[in-house]
Amino acid sequence: MTPRDRAADLAMIRAGIAAGTAILDTARAYAQVDAPLYGEELAAEAARGTGVIVATKGGHSRTSANTWDADISAGRIRSDVETSLRVFGGERLELYYLHRVDLADQPVEEGMSALAALRDEGKVARIGLSNVTVAELERATAIARVDAVQNLHSAMGRESAEVLAWCEASEVPFFAYSPLRSSSKAPRLAAMAAARGVSRQRLQLRALLESSPVLSVISGATRPETVLDSLAAESEPWDEELQTAYEEDLVIKA
Repeated sequence: MTPRDRAADLAMIRAGIAAGTAILDTARAYAQVDAPLYGEELAAEAARGTGVIVATKGGHSRTSANTWDADISAGRIRSDVETSLRVFGGERLELYYLHRVDLADQPVEEGMSALAALRDEGKVARIGLSNVTVAELERATAIARVDAVQNLHSAMGRESAEVLAWCEASEVPFFAYSPLRSSSKAPRLAAMAAARGVSRQRLQLRALLESSPVLSVISGATRPETVLDSLAAESEPWDEELQTAYEEDLVIKA
C-alpha cells in the first residue's frame, strides 16, 4: 500500500468495516520502502476497538521500488513478529502468515517452527502460510497446525486448485488473493452482470465464493465504492444460469 492520503485511506478501510468486513489483510511487503509499516499502522488504527481480525505477514519486505526479499529464517520471523506487535500495541497477533514461502531460501520447516514457538509463547494466535504448495503444507503440518492458507487464486485462473482441495480436505480456511486477475476474460459473466445492473467483478468474486466452502477472497481497493462492491458479492444471488455462464467462461479461458 502506497502512502497517499492517510485520512482517505482510513476512511476507505472503515467503510469496509462498517459494511461487515471481518478480516483486514496487510503485509510489510505491500508498503513502500520508505514507509514499511504504513499498511500495518493503518489496519491497526482502523480496526482498534472493532473486533475485526487483522492478518499480517512476515519474512518478505520491499527492498527498493521494484525489489523484495524473502527470508523465513527463525531470526527474521521472530524479529518481524516483534515489530508487528509493537505496531498493533498488543500482546498477541491474531493471524500471522509466513509470506512468500515459495521464494525463500530456507525450508518451510524453519519458519513454521519459529511461528509454532511464537504461538506457544502467546504472541501469535493463528499461523498462516502464503504462496505454498501441497507438499510444503504437508511438511509444515508435521511441525504444527496450519490455521489458514493464502495463495494466488483467481476466478478465471483457478491457479491454486490443488492447494484449495487440500484445504477443503483438511478443513483449513483458504484466502484467495488477486481474485480478479484476468477478469476481462469472462464474456458470459460480463453479459449477465450488465443484465443485472451489477459489476462483472462482483459476479466473479461471487463465483469464487460459490466454488468452495472454505474459500474467502482478498479483494484490494483504493476507494470505498470498490470495497462495498466487493462485499456485496457475498450476498449476490447465485443460480444455475450464473453457474453455467461461469463454466462457459472457464472453457473460453482455457
